[in-house]
Amino acid sequence: MNSKKLKETMDYKNFAIRILFSTLFLVIYLILFFYYSDKIIILVSLVYLIILIEILLYFKKFKNILIIYLLFSYFFVIIYFNYNFNLFEFTALILCITCFDSFCYLVGKKFGKNKIFLISPNKTYEGLLGGILISNFLVIISYLLFDYSKVIFNLNLIILNNIVIFFSFFGDLIQSYFKRMNDLKDSSNFIPGHGGFFDRFDSFLLVIIPFSIISFLF
Repeated sequence: MNSKKLKETMDYKNFAIRILFSTLFLVIYLILFFYYSDKIIILVSLVYLIILIEILLYFKKFKNILIIYLLFSYFFVIIYFNYNFNLFEFTALILCITCFDSFCYLVGKKFGKNKIFLISPNKTYEGLLGGILISNFLVIISYLLFDYSKVIFNLNLIILNNIVIFFSFFGDLIQSYFKRMNDLKDSSNFIPGHGGFFDRFDSFLLVIIPFSIISFLF
């Protein structure tokens, strides 16, 4: 088997494992969504705890900065869940982040040629543009399906969606920077096919800060 076919086979296997574990996490979230919504904070807290363990185990440089960043993010999680938690709003946030990250990855993998930053060499302008356009398109479609009267253009919805996209992108870059400074490809191997929890929830760590503030103010 030549190197190109081997790489394609590895990419396929990796993508299949990513889908499997994403589905598993989705099933867990849906069970909480429908039956134990008050326990979602426990799931979120567990994710933060595992990320803390990854930082302590695998990050040698700037460890204190990362811990402060993680605790600062978790502080806003506590604020949100104690004062402004809305199950559908929070689920929409998760879906928006997931949609943006997934389509950046897929479009970038297929069409990406122009790198954005050296600190995150897998990020391309094509992937970023694809993620932004498809995420906005799906948000509009979802609102059309659920309540046609709300759309024709709900600018608040579009603005909020793009705020989430903006901070998702930079949340990813922050994590990529610290991995690069520590010569790490992944934050851990805790999730087969994905790397670590820090790799998968890097966008959320930053997004929850402005999202919590916006929810509190409005």
